[in-house]
Amino acid sequence: MRKWMLAFTACILMTACSAEEENTKEAKNDSTNSQEYNEATNTEGEEKPLSVAELDDRIDEGMNIDTYSAEVQSWAEKGQLEMEETVTVEDENTSSADILQLADGFLGVAYDEKEVTEVKMFQSVEHAKEYFESL
Repeated sequence: MRKWMLAFTACILMTACSAEEENTKEAKNDSTNSQEYNEATNTEGEEKPLSVAELDDRIDEGMNIDTYSAEVQSWAEKGQLEMEETVTVEDENTSSADILQLADGFLGVAYDEKEVTEVKMFQSVEHAKEYFESL
């Protein structure tokens, strides 16, 4: 009888251990799925930085200045780009240029009171500043 009791106790312990192991695996899967969900929805507000090519496709000459400003602000808040500097074009006080830092370079966006007038890629902030200040 004692052998049966030991065997029965061992079975119960093994069952409990395997159930605990399954619960641990399920918890890991749930946390992994939860982490994937959080990454997919970007709950922290951070997203992958934009590349010059991606932003060049989204910002065009002739784009409304209000639309441009709203989109750049949205991307900056999400961490997809950084606004490095705004340069005032010397010839006209109404024209300015933003220098945007992206994942793989810099994009200079010149604009007047109404619309985007020029979009140009640069390798550094200094090159962009020199270009827009020379206009």
